[in-house]
Order: sequence, then C-alpha cells, then structure tokens
Amino acid sequence: MMWGCASSRPVPEAPSSNTSRQGADAAYAVGFTTRTFEDAARQRSLKTVVWYPAPPGSPMVEHTASPIFVPFVAAKDAPVSDAWERWPLVVLSHGNGGAAVNMSWFGAHLAAHGFIVVSVDHPGNTYGDTSPEGYVRGWERPQDFTALLDGLLKDAVWGPRVDAERVGAAGHSMGGYTALALAGARLNLSPIANLCTAPETREHPGCDELRDVDYSRIDMAVARASYKDSRVRAAISMAPGMAGTYEARDVADLDVPVMLVLAKGDELMPHAQHGLHLAKLLPDATTVVLDDAAHFTFLPECTELGFKVAAMLCRDATPGTRAASQARTRAEAVAFFQRVLSAQR
Repeated sequence: MMWGCASSRPVPEAPSSNTSRQGADAAYAVGFTTRTFEDAARQRSLKTVVWYPAPPGSPMVEHTASPIFVPFVAAKDAPVSDAWERWPLVVLSHGNGGAAVNMSWFGAHLAAHGFIVVSVDHPGNTYGDTSPEGYVRGWERPQDFTALLDGLLKDAVWGPRVDAERVGAAGHSMGGYTALALAGARLNLSPIANLCTAPETREHPGCDELRDVDYSRIDMAVARASYKDSRVRAAISMAPGMAGTYEARDVADLDVPVMLVLAKGDELMPHAQHGLHLAKLLPDATTVVLDDAAHFTFLPECTELGFKVAAMLCRDATPGTRAASQARTRAEAVAFFQRVLSAQR
C-alpha cells in the first residue's frame, strides 16, 4: 500500500471541518503525533501513530500521508484535552503490507469521540518492510501491541492519560486477526499452507503472497499459541483476515465483547466462506454486514490518482459507497466501544 512522508496544509474553519468529517456528535478536536517504542526482547522498533482528544480550538490541518488517499484532519502535536484525566484506549492494527497512518479514517474519528487510539507499523509486514514470511508470521502482531501497551502505560507522557482498565482493540484484515488475537483467538495456518501450496489451488487470489512461503520453517505450534492480552477488554475486527481458517477451538478463549464488521462483497475472502463462517463460531458477537463493501473498503477514500494507479485498493463492491460504509463502521464502532468500555461517564 502506497504512502509517503506526511505533508499538511491549513483547513479553513477548522471546527466545522472537524464536525463535518467526524460527525455532528464529535465532542473533541483531534490531535495526532508519532512515537517509537522499542521492544528490546524481540528486537523490534514499534513506530506508532497516536490520535487523541485535543482541546477546543486546536489548529486542525489536512495531513496527506499518501497521494492515493484523501487527507485526514488533525492537530499535529496538540496537547491532550484535560476534559478527563484519563481516557479509554484503543489499539488499532493495519492490514497486510499497510501502514498505521492509513487507519486515520477510523482512528481520528474515535479520538473525536473521546478515545486515545494507537496504531503501529508492524515490522516485517508494513509498507516498505514486508515479505511473504512476514505476512505468515502474523502471531508477531499481537505481541507488538502487548509490548506497546507495556511501554505506553509506563511512559511519562501517555501513561498518566490512559485508563488501563478500559482498553479495546480494532483492526482491518490481518489487523482484524490481530485484534481478535489480543482478545484470545488463535491463528490456524495449516489450511493456508495446504491451500496455497497445493498445485490445484495455489493460484487462488488470496494466496498471492503466501504460495511461495517455505512452511517447513514455520513452527505451527508457535503460530497457533495464544497471544491474548488480558488488558484488552473488547475487540472490533473489520474484514477479518484468515477468517475461514478458524476452528471452534481457535476462538474458545474469546471471553470479551467482539464486533465483526464484514464486507459482503469481499473479493479476497468470500463472505460466505470467511466472514459468515467466523460469525457462526461467535454467535454472541455483534455482527455488522456491509452490503456494498469489498475487502479494501476499510482503507481511506481514494483520490483520482488512487483510482488510476491502485485500482484494487480503491474498489468497493458498489462503486461510490466507501464513504457511506465507513460512516456506518465508525458509528457502530463508537457505540460499541462506548458501551463495552463504559466510555460515557
């Protein structure tokens, strides 16, 4: 997924701009900043983007993270709002080969509604640093957030502002797996290895980055271990990755509220075999089905250039519906997290 160095320009009438983009019920301006946390034990640098509630009047500007996606609006390095001493936290995971900053369509909206949101570039599986083996090693992703939570809660700046009793997780595609893994789901790689290496099925479109992996180098027991983090009290999974591979035992440890946001027109993981399969395994989950959405509907809206050079990332099942699908997703997410994390006080 394409993204470059962020640039910014002023947005006229910033408060009204925030209201129009984040909804009439947006209570806060949106701040954002970047930080790097070190996971010394695994020798991984965790580059993060943080969106958070900012004080009224914070200078909202457009930030262009990629020429193929529309900008997001936030106040760079603004102070955190003092409306509350501590804020609920959502950790947010991007999809395979994506980037933390391109989850801004979701993260900035949560921030405008009273959440601190932290997204990380997953080493080995982020734009500019990815490989088929990095994709397969999905179990590294929830561990990134466990290390990030450790660092964030001890941090002199962010630790005092986060309510450690109200932590949620969310993500798209492999980020959707990541959110579920933090809540207790396990990764079942064996069906992927079989599908993507068998001569008769290796050309399946979902195998594009998986067919040439040397699965003999993968410890399937390590892959299928639990990477649950008990600090995570709820999870939202959008177009969840590997959804068709789950068996009942892989979700048996999920004991927190879960919301699935499924794309009926998902071209990479067909709805009936993947999203609905997972929904049946999780009958207590809140399930939202977006009739007009495709797999990449959960990326930012595309610019004209995006439609020309990255058509796959700009495709929706019904053209022109990405904004509406995202608006519903954001509204459902805010309501869900406010309810299950008791964010409304």
